[in-house]
Amino acid sequence: MCKGNFLIRICIFLVFLWTAETSFSQSKDPDSLLHILRTQDLSQKEKSKLLSLAAHYHQDIDSSLLLAKQSLQIAEDIQNLLLQAEALEEISHLERRLGNNPQSFQASLDALKIYESLKLTERQAASYTQLASNYISDENYALGIQYLIKARDIYSASNQTTNHALTILNLGEAYRLDGQLEKASLHFEEALQLNRSIENVIIQSYSQGNLGMVQLAQNLLDPAQRNLSEAINVLRELGDSYSVSIYLAELGKVHKMKGQPKFAEEKFLEALDIAKKNGLKEEIRDVSALLSSFYEAKEQYQEALQFQKMNQVYQDSLVNKENIQKVEQLKASYEIDKRESEIGLLNKINTNQKYIVILLALGLFSLLIFAYLLRRGNNRIKKANAILANQKDEIAKREQEKALLLRELNHRIKNNLQMISSLLSLQGHQLDGHPAQAALLEGQSRVEALSLVHRKLYQDGVDTRIKVKEYIEELVLGLFHGYGATFKPRFDIADINITIDKAIPLALIINEVIINSLKYAYDNIENPLLEVILKKTEQDDQINIQVMDNGGGFDILETQQNNSFGIRLVHSLIEQLGGSINTISGQGAHWNMLMKIA
Repeated sequence: MCKGNFLIRICIFLVFLWTAETSFSQSKDPDSLLHILRTQDLSQKEKSKLLSLAAHYHQDIDSSLLLAKQSLQIAEDIQNLLLQAEALEEISHLERRLGNNPQSFQASLDALKIYESLKLTERQAASYTQLASNYISDENYALGIQYLIKARDIYSASNQTTNHALTILNLGEAYRLDGQLEKASLHFEEALQLNRSIENVIIQSYSQGNLGMVQLAQNLLDPAQRNLSEAINVLRELGDSYSVSIYLAELGKVHKMKGQPKFAEEKFLEALDIAKKNGLKEEIRDVSALLSSFYEAKEQYQEALQFQKMNQVYQDSLVNKENIQKVEQLKASYEIDKRESEIGLLNKINTNQKYIVILLALGLFSLLIFAYLLRRGNNRIKKANAILANQKDEIAKREQEKALLLRELNHRIKNNLQMISSLLSLQGHQLDGHPAQAALLEGQSRVEALSLVHRKLYQDGVDTRIKVKEYIEELVLGLFHGYGATFKPRFDIADINITIDKAIPLALIINEVIINSLKYAYDNIENPLLEVILKKTEQDDQINIQVMDNGGGFDILETQQNNSFGIRLVHSLIEQLGGSINTISGQGAHWNMLMKIA
């Protein structure tokens, strides 16, 4: 169930953090670091250090990569090899997180070459560890183990006991992932032995936890139970929910193999609860699969089915995440190919223009030479056109693939929003009579309005524009049905299309106004009416929306003083769309709104 790479990543992070903190003692807040960079007169060396440190602590990975590359550029400009290597290490780490494995390997190797040229052996060890992490993540355990052994040999000859113990711990994990359980056990015990002198609770807990997993695989159940339990107790105090969840699941397996189903069930459920509270999707997926198998073996099929469904939901969520990454990679590839095609075409056009100039010059000397060169130029143009036609076909094919991925993405988003709506509905029914029930139902209607946008996009194919008339009518009728209205609304809506970035705020505005009327307007009204009008104004980039009812009206000043969430949301969205709103209350409520659609 445990992937194992979490331990490698944690140890790599600790080594890198030691390097960063010993090289530059500044704040760890990236905003503070960037403020210092903008406001203080710093040397180029100090700027490079600050940028590298800001890249390490920045939460946004794209921004981090940009900062690290800026640090590298400055270090190259001032020809500071040490700063170049530090920036390259950070770039390697970020490229790995982005899934760009070749770039990550290259950056690590470049940093290693610099450290070797400067004879900085301990820095070389850190680079070896980073390369090992890359290979282990790619399941190339043999090479990962080779680099970790190099790092271990360097640290064993130095006084860096903490880094030596961390490397031994990493090496044990690599052997465990490679199935070499005896070697893994020896290295975890060696890490525990080294830790006696430094008393590092992180090394202690991870060594015990992973030693327990090895012992479980070797069917040594009593020592496995002892080591896993001690690791869980320490990591729980440290707040490491991810590792606690993993070790609890492993401890549940121990109890299951010892014929203690009650304790096994307790540990599995506790691991699942921690994973849910901390949003650990992979762990939720894996533990729910364990629970499904556990209950199926006990012939408790209802519980088994429940956890099987949970496993499938989180599996789909993780697959959806991968699909989004593939769409982004496809977009990037498409843009690169498109630019390369344009550059190639321009180069060929420039070449042809040069030939034409040469032909004109040579035409003064010989008509025969001119005709020959002209024919040659025409042949080249034909070849260029043939190449261009092939490139266009390739671009069209990639565009079609992108469209299919976008369609699938809309389908996934629609399904996820529908699931959220169902959860809100179930929670609302459980809160019958509670003041929070109305808030949950209103939230459900907003989610359904967003879901309807993506359902329309999915049904209409690859077009990213929404038909306003069909969309608003379906949205309003759905709200009428949901609130049990017995009369039919009137519609006067122009047949226009708008983009999704305008359709979503428009949907939320219509949703809030209609719900307001259905909830408050028709008490003691015998013949309730509601009319929705949407027209284009004289300005092509604007529309006029009017929603009118014949209810009891409302006090505008009181509404503004109450400052309800729905009214604030409507005004905020109108401002977002560059529009205005005018509310009239007399014989009913009249909402008159202008907004831009282009």
